Amino acid sequence: MRSQPQNLVLATEQTTTEKDRYLAVIARLCLVLLFPFSCLSKIFDYQSAMAQAAHGWIPLPPATATLLLVLGGILEAVGPLCILFGFYRRQAALLFIFYVIATAVLFHNFWDFPFNGEMWNNNFWPFLKNLGLAGGFLYIAADAKMESLRGAFSLSPR
Repeated sequence: MRSQPQNLVLATEQTTTEKDRYLAVIARLCLVLLFPFSCLSKIFDYQSAMAQAAHGWIPLPPATATLLLVLGGILEAVGPLCILFGFYRRQAALLFIFYVIATAVLFHNFWDFPFNGEMWNNNFWPFLKNLGLAGGFLYIAADAKMESLRGAFSLSPR
């Protein structure tokens, strides 16, 4: 008779763990869902992305802007897959932290505009959104384990 409560506790823990895994997947999906669409926007509306890069806090020359747009697009396309499927999840999250903070500071410089004006609002809320994303990626990075990049290029089985 005593094993019955233990079995119930084990079954409850297993169900909770299973629910936690599903919730973690849903949370990671919600966190990274906007980035593939942002990548597509950069591809299909390249001129607008270049114009934003040219009018940021530090105006970028066209060659530098193009390079950063390509690197950002690659991160926005590949990074969500890494975070969702656990392939170098921590490294991808750390790259995203750098990326969203850099884009917040460089391209959402609300401090240059009068408080609560149209341009202030157009930059302040995306700035805060990026800080919120950085917090989400920080949580992902803290939860994931750091993996050696040597393993990514190894032919031996994992």
